[in-house]
Amino acid sequence: MKRVFIYGLLTWLIHTCTIQHAAAQVNNETLSDKITLNPADSGRWGFSFSNFNYLRNTEYFNAVELGRTLFGTQLHPAFFIQPAAHLKIQAGVFLGSDFGAGPAINRIIPTFSIKLSSKDQQRSFIFGTLEGALAHKMIEPLFDINSAILRRIENGAQFKINSNRIFLDTWINWEKFIEQGSPYKEQFTAGINFTPTLIKTASGLSVNIPLQGTAFHRGGQIDADSSNMVMIFNAAGGLELKQVWTNAFVKTVSLSSYTALYKENSNSGYYTLRNGTGFYQNAFIDTKWLGVMMSYWRSDGFIAPRGTEIYGIRNLLLIRLLYEKELYNDFKLSARAEPLYDFNTRILDYSYSLYLTYRFNRSFGF
Repeated sequence: MKRVFIYGLLTWLIHTCTIQHAAAQVNNETLSDKITLNPADSGRWGFSFSNFNYLRNTEYFNAVELGRTLFGTQLHPAFFIQPAAHLKIQAGVFLGSDFGAGPAINRIIPTFSIKLSSKDQQRSFIFGTLEGALAHKMIEPLFDINSAILRRIENGAQFKINSNRIFLDTWINWEKFIEQGSPYKEQFTAGINFTPTLIKTASGLSVNIPLQGTAFHRGGQIDADSSNMVMIFNAAGGLELKQVWTNAFVKTVSLSSYTALYKENSNSGYYTLRNGTGFYQNAFIDTKWLGVMMSYWRSDGFIAPRGTEIYGIRNLLLIRLLYEKELYNDFKLSARAEPLYDFNTRILDYSYSLYLTYRFNRSFGF
């Protein structure tokens, strides 16, 4: 009886999302980085500081992803200079500490960014350390929710548009550089998130068409690594429907429907499947107290090297309880509880997360 109810609920969810041609996903703004550029700071220098604290525990007992605990803190101090109103140069160091690891600070990564923006700041170009990880706003089957913890720093080039009608983020993250005779292959990930808005009304209704894709490459010609080259493409497209209310108990209602694709273009022999598809459905309601999201994932042979690992399960239902609060100026809390059910194995797993973030940015005159 319980299983009939769950399947009935899923059928309604999928039917609703398909009829409405809509999509939704978790808002990860609190967990994302942004290089702020204030035209009023032209000719000034300054200091920025970000702190990201995390506890993410996955109680998973399945064959696709084993449970683990990620617990630690990240610090990113940086100095910047703005030679002009729409040009910022920033240099700093990223420090990561996974509690219980040795040494105590087990990740030290220098960072350097040059950011150019248009006068209206709707278009920007970044060279060096990017606005990466969850700032790309990709869906979880294509991009790992744990990237904010495990792969936060990305280096390469990035072009963005963020206007009333278009969101575009296209980037290349160069992950491994090789020289003549290097014992390993070069590696990079390129991606695009293009989301135009079809409808946007004064009443808070918006309809979007998200188109997303990633390309993962592992290869090269001058290295000494004799292993096979890998080239994998992932893509997703869908339709989004979102309704926002101001000064109401229910702040947002949104629905979602995505189709995801997988293609290996290299015949590396590392994967048993060369092609695959996935279908990702979401329904989300956000109130003044709590956000609740239901997601259904069904796939056939879908593989994504940069995706969230749990989506390797072919038939999955997730329920997410999301709570966010600004505790103080620029000091924010995000708490999440996410039970999930695998219809294939009939295993009920769950995860929970707690994030605390703080950001500081101040400019000074010469």
